[in-house]
Parts: sequence; C-alpha cells; structure tokens
Amino acid sequence: MGMRHIPKIRTDASFMETSARRLFILVFNLVFSFTAALEAQESGDQISVICAKEQFSVTPALRGAFFSHAKEQALERLEVAGKSLPAEFLRWVDSDPDIATGVYAAHHKPESVLLWLYSLKLDLGKEKFEQYRQLALAAALVSAKEGLAPNIRAREAMELQIPDDPRVRVDTRNPERELDANDHIINFLDEHILEEEVVVDAKTGKLKYDKRGIALPAPKPEKGRPASKTKKIKRKAYAADVMASKELQEKFNLYMKSKGHDVKIDCGDRIIHWHSRDAVRGDLYKRIDAAYKMFRTAYEAKGLLPKERDAFATPAERCLYTIRNFEHTFPPQLQKERNWPPFPLTAPWPLLTMLAADQQPLREREERWIAFRDRGEFHRYGEYIHGIAQQFSMQSARRLKPYPFTYATIQMMLKDGGVCGTMGSISARGHNILGVPSCQATQPGHCAVVFFRHGPETGIFRCEGGQYATGGDEKTGPFTPWPFEREFRRSKRTSGHEIEFRGIKKMVYHQSLAWGANYSLPAYHDGTVAYAIYQLLPEEQRKQNGRKLLSNAIAQNPYHLLVIDAAIASSETPQGQVELWKNFREALNQAKGKPGCPTDGLYVTTVRNKIFDRLAGLPTPENSTEVEQVLGFLKAEKCNRDDLLKRYRGALIDEREGAPK
Repeated sequence: MGMRHIPKIRTDASFMETSARRLFILVFNLVFSFTAALEAQESGDQISVICAKEQFSVTPALRGAFFSHAKEQALERLEVAGKSLPAEFLRWVDSDPDIATGVYAAHHKPESVLLWLYSLKLDLGKEKFEQYRQLALAAALVSAKEGLAPNIRAREAMELQIPDDPRVRVDTRNPERELDANDHIINFLDEHILEEEVVVDAKTGKLKYDKRGIALPAPKPEKGRPASKTKKIKRKAYAADVMASKELQEKFNLYMKSKGHDVKIDCGDRIIHWHSRDAVRGDLYKRIDAAYKMFRTAYEAKGLLPKERDAFATPAERCLYTIRNFEHTFPPQLQKERNWPPFPLTAPWPLLTMLAADQQPLREREERWIAFRDRGEFHRYGEYIHGIAQQFSMQSARRLKPYPFTYATIQMMLKDGGVCGTMGSISARGHNILGVPSCQATQPGHCAVVFFRHGPETGIFRCEGGQYATGGDEKTGPFTPWPFEREFRRSKRTSGHEIEFRGIKKMVYHQSLAWGANYSLPAYHDGTVAYAIYQLLPEEQRKQNGRKLLSNAIAQNPYHLLVIDAAIASSETPQGQVELWKNFREALNQAKGKPGCPTDGLYVTTVRNKIFDRLAGLPTPENSTEVEQVLGFLKAEKCNRDDLLKRYRGALIDEREGAPK
C-alpha cells in the first residue's frame, strides 16, 4: 500500500491571523445567537407569566408586554442586519394599537414590516402616510410577505409619474436606409384604404375613437337591442383585415414578392374576423398562427404595438395612485350618481391587503381612470367570445391592429374579449383601479370575481362575489392571499389572464374579515395578538392553557378564523371539540341582531364542518358518557358524515354490551 498523502500545514503569519479572525467571528456569532436565544426565552417566559396573571385574556397589560417583546426581537434582528429605524417612527407605531398589531402580530418577521412601513412613509410623505396609515400598513404587509426589498435611505417624498406611451413610431419609408420586410408589411397596410362602418355617439353625432384615435368598428347587432348608430368611414387596413380576407392576402403576397420578400400567407376567407367566435383547427390554425406572429412582430418592430407590458406599479406607486384618485372630487350631482368614493382608504388594513396586492401598471390604470372620471365609464364585464377565446393566437389575430397597450392589459381584454377568466379579470382590475379591493376567484370549472363593499351610512363592510355560475360563496375561492398567510406567492404567469396568487383560501375567510371588523375591530386585533402569543408560549403551557387563551379570544370576537382554526387544531380530544363548539355558539349568539354579523349560514356551517373533520381524526373516547356527549352533538348538528356517526354509534353499542374495542 502506498503512503497516505499528509497535507502541509500552513504556518505563515497572515494565514494564522485570518484563521484567528474567522474563529473569533464564529465564536462571537455563536455567543450572540445563544445570548439572543436566552433573552428570547426569558422574554417569552415573561409573556407566559403575564399571560397567566391576566387569566389568558388579551388585556392592555398582556398586549403591551407582547408588543414590547416583539419589538425588542425585531430591533435585535435589525441590528444584526446592520439596519436601524428612527426612534420617533417606532414610537409612532407603538402609539396606534391597530398599526402595532399589523406590524408585530400579523407576520413572523415584524422587522420586515417595520422596514417596509418606514420605506412607505418616506415615499408618501409624513402627512399622507399618517392619514392613510391603514393602506400603508396593508401595502407593507403584502410587500414583506412577498419578500420584496424595502428602501430606507433618506429621500424626498415621491411624485407620482404616469409613464407615456412607450411606442416610438418608425419611419417605414425612410429613404436613407434599406427597408426591411417589416417596413414593407406596414407600408402595404398603410397603402390599402378600406371603407368601414363605425359607431357614432348617439348624443353628439361624432365618431367614437379609442385612445389612439382609431374609430371603433360597429359591433354585431344583438337580438332584442336597438342597433348602434353607425356611419361609413375610410381608414388604413389593419393586419386583422388582411387575415380575414382572401383577396387582401393575395394582394399582400404579390406586394411582398415585388419588394423582394418571398412571404406567403393563407388564412382562408373570413375564417377569423372581428366577430368570429369559433375555434380554428388543423393546418389552417398553423397558417393563421404564423401570419399573426408575422404581423404582430412587424407592428412591434415599427412602433405600432408595445413589445412588452409596462413595468408593474411599486408598492409606493400603488398607494399614491389610489390616494390621488380617492381624493378626487366630482361635482355634487356626479359625486352622488357615481357613489364616489366607492370604498374608504381608511378601512381596516386586513380588508385593504386585497387592494394593496394589485400591481397593475400605472399607465393602464390611468387610461381606465380617465374614462371613469371624464365619461363615467366603468366595465364590470367584457365581450364573451366563446370557443376562440381558448386559442390565444386566433383570438388575437381577429382584431390585430395598432394599439397603445399590449396583451395581458385590461385595455386589450376589453378590445379582444374572452371568456370567464377575462370577464373576472376586467371586473377585478376595474374595481381596484377605482380603489375597491377586488380579485378574480375560482369556482368549479369557472372564474368569477370578488370585491369588498362598504355602506357609508351604516359603516358596515361586506365581501361579495359576482359573475357566479357553478355555485355560491361556498364554492368560491378568491385569488388573493388571506392577510394572515405566512407568505404571499405570486403565480408568475405571464399572459395576465390567469390568477395572481397561489395558495388561496375559501371565500368565507375573506368574508370573515369584514364580519370581524363589523363586530369589533379592537377585539379582532386582540384575536390576532392572542394567536401570536399562543405561538410564543412554552409547549407545556400551550398544551395546558393555550386553548384558554384562544377560547377567550373567540369569546371576544367569534369571527377570527385564524384563532378558530388554531383552537380546533389545539384541542386533542373529542370532548374538547364539543366544548369548543359550545363556546363558539355562545359567543356567536352575542352577535344576534348586530348589523353585518351573520349568526347562521355559511360561516356556521364552515366552523361546524371543520370540527367534524377534526373529530374524524381523533380517537373515540373510551367512556360511554363521553361517547354519548359527542354523538349527541353530531346528531344535534345534523352531521352528514356517515363514517363518523357509524363509528360513535358502534362505540356506544360496544360499551353497553361490554364488547372489547
């Protein structure tokens, strides 16, 4: 056997110095982490002591102790990261229990929320930031839970800037350069003048134009509705016109050949056209798809269609834009007719996270805002185009023309139409642009929309759905994060027609935000604090008394599903589940007659079914009295779980007959 290689040990001074330094840093970090862990344990123990002293209820003393503990931990982590925040700002956070709850209890990384909140203060300016603190906190929570990087460098307040149309028109007849194929494609379209029937405004008698100044084509007449007033005009040909006409395709092929380009398209005659709705199959699909891509590329290359969607609005831009519109004042009559503003930006932050999460680019928002501001135009729906909507290229080819907005924008959706996903997206985006928290929602085989409402006379909040087709609220899942999710993960899809977020909660979770705020917002926030404290309790105390803390929170506000879910999960016996149900029903009875606080229906069914599911996973009691108690609960609540009923009935028979289990 050969001798093993023994590496040479370095003994030079620089190496020894570096090694010593690394060892020192390692030891320092270990000591710091150990010390921090001990301090955290001591703080947690103090919380535990105060929790017991306050009989496991969120009192001012317990709330204050928790905030102090969470703040201390957050500041320590910021110090380790080499960051700090002004003492004045931290005192401001501490002075408002609503804000302190969102910062310290709604996210497991409060330091991230603090950084984002301070970043937004810098961008919004002190006055707007404090006035619209609920919106700022919602945006800070969304951004922190998405893992976005805040900027806390000193700077002046941001001035809202709406980007201009990004297109730069190329001179396709420039004699100083050699023209390419895309130049000739555009020149062919410009040279062919078509006569078209377009819509005329019934009130003014003037033509209706889109933002780019192109007249709107006459829509297909609908049965039972009076036809729109129209007139004939002359205009340059669109790419869509060529793909719809066999005659124009032949002229185009000859024109391109005369310019030295062997380009041939064959899309058939009126296979796709402005009003076509049928899907296209086989080789014809491939030929139209190729033609569409060719024309689209030419439009993009010559500055007639944006090459990509505008940049998404930053969290600060979203806040500033929404605030600007919210503060707009219409003449008194219009203010009343348009129910403006439709939703308060001073609403509780849990309701505003849905709005804060919407990142539509500013230019897209602005075009729709101007349409609403100047003409009262607000679309909750678009043109439903059936089968062809499932084929992106065919749907797009039928109306391809110069346009200031690219695909995935609300503008293109309104121009091209779609099916349920597009309809829900149009409504959700439109609502958010006007400051109403909204999002798309899933139903079995269908896409709907969800939005929050507010009664200015009553002060009552509601979460409602629209465009339902395959079920009610019980079968609806909003495509937006529930505020108490650990993290927010966007779907990363590029077409824009699909959902924004993954990991959705059922509709009732979002509705319970409104119900909880209606019942008692301070008690709802205390429920959030109770849950955070429950997570801090030592394991043994959590098992012994944690349920008491959660039960007390439910007694104060029975609409906090974060607390209810934790209480159900923490109870490890069937008897405990029955007791929890009784406490929940007793608390809910206190809400009878209170506006905006349901005491039956979907909410009660949801909690009851959660308890049924939990019971199914717990062992059956050995005591017949306890079995009877649980079975009585199942019968009284009309349990439809045959497996559960059969198990408890069988256990009771076995107990009475003395049979072994």
